[in-house]
Amino acid sequence: MKDAALSQSRFRTCEAMGTRFEVFLHGQDAEHLDAVAVAVIEEFVRLDSVLSRFDPRSEIARVNREASGRAVRVDRELFALLEKCEQARRKTAGYFDVARGASVVLDEKYCTVQFTNADAEIDLGAVGKGYALDCGREILLRYGVSSGLLQGGTSSVWAIGNESWPVDLRHPLSPELIVSRIELNDCALSCSAVRQTGQQQSDVTNPHTGKPLTGDAACVVLAASATEAEFFSTGLLAMGRKRAEHFLTAYADLEITAGWIEADGSVHWFGSR
Repeated sequence: MKDAALSQSRFRTCEAMGTRFEVFLHGQDAEHLDAVAVAVIEEFVRLDSVLSRFDPRSEIARVNREASGRAVRVDRELFALLEKCEQARRKTAGYFDVARGASVVLDEKYCTVQFTNADAEIDLGAVGKGYALDCGREILLRYGVSSGLLQGGTSSVWAIGNESWPVDLRHPLSPELIVSRIELNDCALSCSAVRQTGQQQSDVTNPHTGKPLTGDAACVVLAASATEAEFFSTGLLAMGRKRAEHFLTAYADLEITAGWIEADGSVHWFGSR
């Protein structure tokens, strides 16, 4: 996917969660836009310290170290996100799952997390990016910025406001190939691919088999939040196209749209948004 074409925007960027986050804002007051953009960047950096499993000081890294065999208390923010992940796991019949190797036991009363076996760990991956974009959007709305684009890497986007932002969808194995251009407004987008350029084996697994996905497809999801878009782009990709289409027919109330990018570059859209 390609960055949206922009003009007369305020721009900030940072590195967090192993990727590049970007903030593009439109508006009349440049000084105000700059201040809000900085606040959003600071939020991305803060969430990196909470959600990154690669930072041994983060909350999620602490959970991965300590939650095997005993309940570990976590802050309310992380607990609420893990609850949403569990709800998505159940809704997708387990095709979306952030826990590797085990179930996660959540105790709402005590705000604790526990793994069912010693080999388990939580990898929020792209969900962390989506959640960060949602938090960034809340900051924009709180401070009256009604037009903006937030990006986490090249696969996670939040288009805020009624202005249309053109986004190019690119073939995951041939990034020079634009397979579709869409106009985003007041909508979040996530794209999950079986493989990226240079990968011999997928880093996305089928939670039911524990094996890497095969093939060269990708799944794009448009949704009302970036966290939700991440849940379903990963879950639907793991399901496969046929099962994913049946899923969105059965759950039309989700109001999401999915685009299935085939190996030949063709894009097939389905869903209800």
